[in-house]
Amino acid sequence: MKNKTITAISAGTSYSMLKLTESSLDPYTRFTAGLAVGSAIVLKRGDENPAALFLGIGILIGSALQLIDVVKGGRLIRNKCNFPVYIIGENGGLSVLEYGQVPSGNIDGFTFKGLNGVFKLSDGIYAKINSNNSIQYTPGLGRFINQNLRNGGFKTKHWVVQQTDLRWKELYDKSI
Repeated sequence: MKNKTITAISAGTSYSMLKLTESSLDPYTRFTAGLAVGSAIVLKRGDENPAALFLGIGILIGSALQLIDVVKGGRLIRNKCNFPVYIIGENGGLSVLEYGQVPSGNIDGFTFKGLNGVFKLSDGIYAKINSNNSIQYTPGLGRFINQNLRNGGFKTKHWVVQQTDLRWKELYDKSI
């Protein structure tokens, strides 16, 4: 019973602590950080100290729970763009964000006048638009995963015309 309690408290605490970084780190990075810490504790101290073993297991569980945020979609977490930002919501059409507004939910992609393309956000990827209208990923694994593994990032007209979802064409038209 004591080991289950240690594991449950450790899992809940590590989940909450990793979740506190939600506005600055994508779920892939939060998961990886928890995985590294939990694995280190299990491998380093697990044989000598059963409490450390169950603490490490709890941290591993808490970090794995970060991946729930991946299925929720991509997020725009800061909008300092000088132009209206057009977004494709995961379950809806196009919406417009004014300066400083961020969507309350997750999005598939966004653009603004002058981008001359669209920016596709894969599930679990977080991005910011800076005051100079540059697009920046949150620190961590998001950029690598979005561009190399999930075929996201900046997309040109060539990509847009190949899409069967016509919302991407509508979004692209707002970027020119």
